Order: sequence, then structure tokens, then C-alpha cells
Amino acid sequence: MFSKLPFRKAVSGLTAATALALGATLMAAPSASAVGSSACTKNIKDATYPVVQWDHADMRTGPGYSYKVKKSVFAGSKVRVYCTAYKKGNTWYYGKSGKTKGWMEYHAFF
Repeated sequence: MFSKLPFRKAVSGLTAATALALGATLMAAPSASAVGSSACTKNIKDATYPVVQWDHADMRTGPGYSYKVKKSVFAGSKVRVYCTAYKKGNTWYYGKSGKTKGWMEYHAFF
């Protein structure tokens, strides 16, 4: 007959090992997760810029191309800009489009 106790023990051990491995993976995740205004190096007072880049520009979770795209902002849309950051040769603007806040490259506006 099949015993339930060793099966439960095996499942518990597997669950614990999976959780531990997942936790280690999450802790070792790259730093390109969402970065808010904490990355700002210069504040901008009362600025709203229209997107002029081709048909759209990407709004990202952080100031750099390695960050995830949160939203595409179409040409002609206005973005309320709060601050800037200079990263790896590019200027990035932190702002708000609709209800979404994120980072957009300088070329989206100028």
C-alpha cells in the first residue's frame, strides 16, 4: 500500500526548496527595476513638453534603455516633466503622461 506520510514530506521539501531558490533568484535580480524620482539629479519647475519624436517615444521604469517600457507616448502628447538625470551619455526626463509616471529620453522632446 502507498504511504501518504513520505509523499507529504517530499512535497514539503520540494516546496521549501523551490521557495528558497525563487527567493535567491529574486534577491539576485538585476537593478533595472522601477526607479522613481529618486534617480533625479536636477529638478525642473513647471515644465510641460510635447513629444516630437517620430510617431511615439517610450516611457520607461528608469533612466536608461535597460529599463522596462511602461508606456508608449505618441507624438503631440504632452508630458509633465519634474526632473532630469544624466546616464551613460544621455539625458533622461522623469515625468507624467496621463496617470503614468516614468522616464523618457531627451530626444522624445527636442
